[in-house]
Amino acid sequence: MSSKKGFLLLEITITFMLICILFATFYQNFLQIFGSMRKIYDDLELSRVAWSVIAIVEREMLYDSSEVIIQENNYGSRMVCKNIGPNRTVMFYCSNIGNKTSQIVTYKSTQIMGRAEGINPISSPNISVVKWHSEKIDGRTLRLEIELKMEKTGRSKTFIEVIRLCNGYVI
Repeated sequence: MSSKKGFLLLEITITFMLICILFATFYQNFLQIFGSMRKIYDDLELSRVAWSVIAIVEREMLYDSSEVIIQENNYGSRMVCKNIGPNRTVMFYCSNIGNKTSQIVTYKSTQIMGRAEGINPISSPNISVVKWHSEKIDGRTLRLEIELKMEKTGRSKTFIEVIRLCNGYVI
């Protein structure tokens, strides 16, 4: 009986040694695979946040705005959307979180006459906005450029969208 236990221990030892040899052989490949997977995940997260922000901006501008005013501030462009409906103004701009950190996020501010202003962040807290710029192309069209950066990895990506207003004008 003791010979069977010894044989089992020998099998486990040989198996463990083979696994170690395979791991040592393919270690560099595993690192490259994990690095590539991280880059893909970061790109997907950056794209998800960018297109989410762009969708919110587009929805507000395309049909609900009678005029869009582009202003420059410390963090890039500030877009003021005066709505078709009475007494409602929506602004999109960037600012740092709580005015204490260096991380910059995108905000949507809604002001309805007679009510307190509502300010909501529309970009993710783990992604920083590097560039937020809009420019007038013609009377009804503007170009929005957003550059986002992952805070943990430093990976960044630029997104450009051309928005054509259906009911309003760019000033």
